[in-house]
Amino acid sequence: MTDLQVEYDYCWGVFSRRFPDLVKPALYIRKTRKTWGRCCWAEPYITLNRKLIDADVKFVRHVIFHEMCHLVHHNHSRNFYDLLKQFDEMQIHENESINKHVERLKARAQEIIDG
Repeated sequence: MTDLQVEYDYCWGVFSRRFPDLVKPALYIRKTRKTWGRCCWAEPYITLNRKLIDADVKFVRHVIFHEMCHLVHHNHSRNFYDLLKQFDEMQIHENESINKHVERLKARAQEIIDG
């Protein structure tokens, strides 16, 4: 079982180093039917789905960082996702995998060109 408060505090520690002027949102853990998390940036507070207790820590952090990024960008714009990529381990790993794949393709293309 994942302690959501512990993970939230960890993520806030990482996130707030980049945005020290932001106020730490209150955390609510509730049973929700349709979402894993929700951010109300005006109050501010973040609500996490109670079912995250049974989720993998990487996914829990993904949800928390996603909601924290809404404190800076209140939508799902490119700027929002660019910011999320700086914090989200799942996204960072995916980007590294894509970059490695691209490098392999470039190397293979060069081999073909070189004959």
